[in-house]
Amino acid sequence: MSQFVHQVVFFDLGMTLVGTDTTRWVPGAKTVLQQLGADHVRLGVISNTGNLSRAELQRRLPVDFDWNVFDHTLVLLSSEVGVEKPSLDIFRLAIERAGVTASQCLYCSEDLLETLAAQRAGMAAARLGAPSHGDLRKLVQTLRDLSQLH
Repeated sequence: MSQFVHQVVFFDLGMTLVGTDTTRWVPGAKTVLQQLGADHVRLGVISNTGNLSRAELQRRLPVDFDWNVFDHTLVLLSSEVGVEKPSLDIFRLAIERAGVTASQCLYCSEDLLETLAAQRAGMAAARLGAPSHGDLRKLVQTLRDLSQLH
């Protein structure tokens, strides 16, 4: 069981885990995923993927991008689930699949509208700086600090 208040952390892909050049990780992203995984936080993805299949998407991601880092039930790609962000439906589906309360889910993205939609669905949201001003590396410590308050 995770030591964090948020048992499940969902990430956007573009400009959150990977940059404008989607074949490159955002600085610190791999480390954050490793740290959260080591702390037994369940990881997911909520991403608008147009009409790309997962195989097509994989070719556009870093060569070492591993879907197995994420709980397979918590990967919500718009091309697979038929709904895009910022629709509340995709966030509600993510919460349902997580099997925890909405408040135990955190959504991380650089996009203001998406983070607001996640909050409207009941999730906590972390709006991260764009990769050039990114603060993704601070996420794990911030989550630890928040857990100390509860």
